[in-house]
Amino acid sequence: MNITKYKSYPWLLVACYSLLGIFFPAAVTQFSMVVNSLSEALAVDRQVILLADTTRAVCLVTAMFLSSYIYKRFGLKKTMALGLMFQILPQFLIPMAVNGRHIPLLFLFKGMQGFNAMAFPLYISTITLWMDKRYTALATALFNGSFVAGSGVGAWISGKIVPVLGWEASFYAVGGICLLFAIPAWMLTKDKIKAAPPEREGKAVSKNVYGNVIRQPVTWLLILALIANTWVCQSVAVDMSVYANITGYSYGQTGNLMLAISFVTVISSIMAGGVSDWFAMRAKNKVKSRSMIMAAGYAFSAVAAVLLPNASAMGFLPLVLTSCTMMFGVSWAAGVFWALPIEVYTENDNIPGTAFCSGAANIPNPIAPMVVGVLLGSNGHWAAGWLTCALVSALSLLASLVLARYKNK
Repeated sequence: MNITKYKSYPWLLVACYSLLGIFFPAAVTQFSMVVNSLSEALAVDRQVILLADTTRAVCLVTAMFLSSYIYKRFGLKKTMALGLMFQILPQFLIPMAVNGRHIPLLFLFKGMQGFNAMAFPLYISTITLWMDKRYTALATALFNGSFVAGSGVGAWISGKIVPVLGWEASFYAVGGICLLFAIPAWMLTKDKIKAAPPEREGKAVSKNVYGNVIRQPVTWLLILALIANTWVCQSVAVDMSVYANITGYSYGQTGNLMLAISFVTVISSIMAGGVSDWFAMRAKNKVKSRSMIMAAGYAFSAVAAVLLPNASAMGFLPLVLTSCTMMFGVSWAAGVFWALPIEVYTENDNIPGTAFCSGAANIPNPIAPMVVGVLLGSNGHWAAGWLTCALVSALSLLASLVLARYKNK
């Protein structure tokens, strides 16, 4: 039976990949929740444990750059299998490394989890290649929105399991759930592009395909258009709770703030996907239509980032409104963005183009929190820290407006 013949197949992929999108990021927040426990078990400062997670972030960026090359060498199914293995296996190995006090192994296993990102561009590309173009933005927005929801799920699982069963059980629980959903997602995945056999294709073709993407100016515009999403999201995810506490708000208020931000982020991404598809179906130039809608999100983000420091001093509600508006803006843009590669690239360039844009735009992943929270925030320059979010949002806004001049491939 060829399941790809069914009209519901693309949406089935979206559902399966979205479940992975919920529980794979859950491993990140689950790890963050037990940092103190790991620090005590290893008898090291908590900064060492946090550095292990930074290693994951660096490997994540590297994996996205390597995604296209690995795909060309091994194909869709094998590359996804590698990504799934890199994500799930460390969940069962990290407790062993910690209990054995093997710090280098902890870094190794966290780095492995970063390399699971080699499959991320493939999830996006597979969805857009199989999905009716009328719904590509909505489909990719649902997938991306699941990653935001996953952060809250990881914290919730740890909060329920750790007090009763211990920190080790939180790793096994998240790992088991990831494995449960990884199996059907992998089995349902089918490659729409029939690649030439390796012996006929050779290394030169692989390099040419990737080089073709790099040579296209639209690739660099796409990277600039996405980079604010990474910068702002990472700054908020890592530094907003610290900023709220330093500003004088309680742990309870900070928790409510982060919950509100997560909720708004998911809703914004999905809304933007639907709005983008609606207008694109009625537009002659779909790239222009989607780019202008994406630009609107970055305009909201830039304005909110400028207002954030003053708003936080006015009270908790203004802080919630401005921070949520900032995240609403970048999430709105992300909800539109992933429908653009399929509009500007050929089918053969779609996967390497998506992979390269993902990797390059995620370079700020480990950098943004360091700049906003460590270099600026910890030295009392929080206003300057949030101003960087405004400036990067303005850069992505400009890139979106220039991108609107491009026509469909």
